[in-house]
Amino acid sequence: MIIKSRLHSGRSFTLLELLVVIAIMGMLIGLLLPSLRGARRQARDTQCLNRLRGIYLGYTTYLQDDGRFPPLNNEEDDGAWQYNYLIYDGKGFETNFGPLIDDGVTVETVQLFYCPFQKDVYHSLATVENPWPVMAELDTRAAYGRRYHLTGRSLSELRTTKAMVADILHLPDVIKSGHKTGVNVVYTDGHAKWVPDRRGKLTDNDLTKPFEREDNEIMDDIWDELDEGQ
Repeated sequence: MIIKSRLHSGRSFTLLELLVVIAIMGMLIGLLLPSLRGARRQARDTQCLNRLRGIYLGYTTYLQDDGRFPPLNNEEDDGAWQYNYLIYDGKGFETNFGPLIDDGVTVETVQLFYCPFQKDVYHSLATVENPWPVMAELDTRAAYGRRYHLTGRSLSELRTTKAMVADILHLPDVIKSGHKTGVNVVYTDGHAKWVPDRRGKLTDNDLTKPFEREDNEIMDDIWDELDEGQ
């Protein structure tokens, strides 16, 4: 069987030759797809790091005006680490990331607080479980979390460079819904980087739900691990 083709050479393709061309094209696509997926993942990694740097800049702008970190949550002196991801606590924007977005100037868009990898519905933008615009009596959560025990302090009071904000890490399943094997972190000197879960503290721990005071010790270990990863 001959398939005619009006090429300048006047030669016709055979069916076998056409199938060979199709097979080669399929092989080339198969070789290129992993590279394209890798490039897309790298672009999202860069986007996540840039968003963390943006949050850092938002906090530094806030600190220039107010001098001290806002409360992390409704616990006195950040007595418990949980809710370190809050934007809106069901009543107002007074805690954690809320003040950065509430004035409409410090942070221009709420998308800054959402990692492009995170799929958990409680930490994704504008889901039924995580509303935006906000709804009274319902929390709106970010996909990043701030270190606790920074409330009332300034950056100048932190004598050493510390992990300051990271991908949400309050439960192993939430980490696995995002970057899976580690987190991106921004530090108090402004640099951001990827920290892999080398010792399993991020993805294999005994954090409980609902949270207990005893969980603070685990979270201390995790933040110390992120400090070491800088």
